[in-house]
Amino acid sequence: MMETTNLMFAVIAEVKDNDKPLYLHNLNFARLMDDIVVPYQNKDPFFIDGVPTKSENLKRIKIIQQKESFAELFDDLHNRLRLGMSSGRRVPAEDYQVKLYALFREAGEDVTSQVIKAYDTKIKPSIADYLPKREELISGALKVFIEAMKILGRSI
Repeated sequence: MMETTNLMFAVIAEVKDNDKPLYLHNLNFARLMDDIVVPYQNKDPFFIDGVPTKSENLKRIKIIQQKESFAELFDDLHNRLRLGMSSGRRVPAEDYQVKLYALFREAGEDVTSQVIKAYDTKIKPSIADYLPKREELISGALKVFIEAMKILGRSI
């Protein structure tokens, strides 16, 4: 497969007529492109957190590059959600959305513009050939993304 790094991504979105933010996490670059970026940019329907949507229904979307600490912190949040009431570490269900959003900020970096730039540079010009050339196009977009992050001084 084309993935040469362990980069993992998450998506936070707010959709019109839905009062709670939608989340996806643990997406590799290829899945991020297939499931979110390509349909979003082409104005095709796609799903976020099981909710069908289109780009015109989004109030906002943010793509996060997950840091190494993300998985551990995510597991910890869910463990604390399941703890009994007597535990001092319990996270009440009503605080879940706030804590999850904070986790995405703490253990992730907003890379929305770099991902869209990689799409615009490598995939968009050949979108008609996306399926037959999928691996080549995603691999090229990943290289553009990595280079953009290096230019910004971000470690990959």
